[in-house]
Amino acid sequence: MNARFIGLSLLSALLCSGAPAVAMVRASAPASPWGRSVGQAAQHPEPFEGLRRAGFEAFYNLDYEGARRCFERLAADFPEHPAGPLYLATHAWIEWLNRTRRLQAGIYINPAFYAQSEARVSEEEQQRFRAHIERAIERAEARLRAREDDVEARYFLGAAYAVLAGYEATVLRKFFSALRNGFRAVKEHREVLRLDPQFADAKLTVGLYEYIVGSLPLAVRILVALGGIRGSRERGIELLEEAARSGRYVADDARTLLIAVYYREGRFPEALHLLEELITRYPRNYLFGLERANLLMRIGERAEAVRAFEDLLAQPTHQETRDLIRYQYAEALFQSGYKQAALHHFRRLVAMDDAHADLKTLAHLRIGQILDLRGERRAAQAQYQLVLQREDVLDAHEQARRYLRKPYAESSR
Repeated sequence: MNARFIGLSLLSALLCSGAPAVAMVRASAPASPWGRSVGQAAQHPEPFEGLRRAGFEAFYNLDYEGARRCFERLAADFPEHPAGPLYLATHAWIEWLNRTRRLQAGIYINPAFYAQSEARVSEEEQQRFRAHIERAIERAEARLRAREDDVEARYFLGAAYAVLAGYEATVLRKFFSALRNGFRAVKEHREVLRLDPQFADAKLTVGLYEYIVGSLPLAVRILVALGGIRGSRERGIELLEEAARSGRYVADDARTLLIAVYYREGRFPEALHLLEELITRYPRNYLFGLERANLLMRIGERAEAVRAFEDLLAQPTHQETRDLIRYQYAEALFQSGYKQAALHHFRRLVAMDDAHADLKTLAHLRIGQILDLRGERRAAQAQYQLVLQREDVLDAHEQARRYLRKPYAESSR
């Protein structure tokens, strides 16, 4: 087991596990514009808290423009606080993922995601993100220089490093830099909990870290333990549940991560319960409905899953994201063994004029694979050629070349 695999195994979950569903994992932070030291209660001036709440209400409901306006106002009205620039950095990151159809959980558990190393974000967008995150770090560090026991400033510092790590992993594909910054976030939040064990929001990052390290194969855990990296799956779940139950500002983030954790642990009813809670609370966020439909399909509730996907496609408010819904619908059918039904939906996707180019490329690849399974070799090869004529995404070109040489088979997945 080499060091690269260990790093990417940790990173794939530590940084990416919940982001697609919630559109802001580990972005929230305690909202007080006044540093809270050990033993002090947080103060929440009404203008600050109003802007924060309005911004995140918009953000969770995928109203990115409304969220941006609130966060810009927050940064302008409270120029010494890290919250404004931190939330603007998070906004820049997640809005890009949404625009490029990367807010889907399947991408981050696909090994091909880590094979493609080039960034596909403009220099201007990178600079905007960097400016915001550096400003957030500078403001948090300034507060800590003024008062070392300011636990909220330390929390914001860790939150900024977590957002930086997530951006580097999911957008820039700088995995080792992301791993380093992710560890820094965990370090800061562990210190927060040492100073204030009741600071439930800090348990999110630490809990996720504990769960991921504790879930590694025994041989890998022994190896990474030599470098001081240890974790407990049970303790990780406990910390995430405490963050979901008692966190003042990251409770929904924790619930979103717990959905992925419960699914992995086979606790499907609990995962569905959390999804239904979030769907009720944020009705405009189609991503929660999409995750619910995917989960239903994967646990064998095909009829209910089909109804859920069809309902999402029928809603007028989701027309701009029909391509992603259609792709996830087809992919869920494919992964569950319903290849003929999947072929129908992949073909409908590539016929959409306004579908995102990346989704079309991936759909052509899937169509080729299904045709190979049906023995329609020439038709399959034509699909792989179409993939090669398009811009590469998630290692699609390498896969297309492989299946041009040798037909796709279930064992080659």
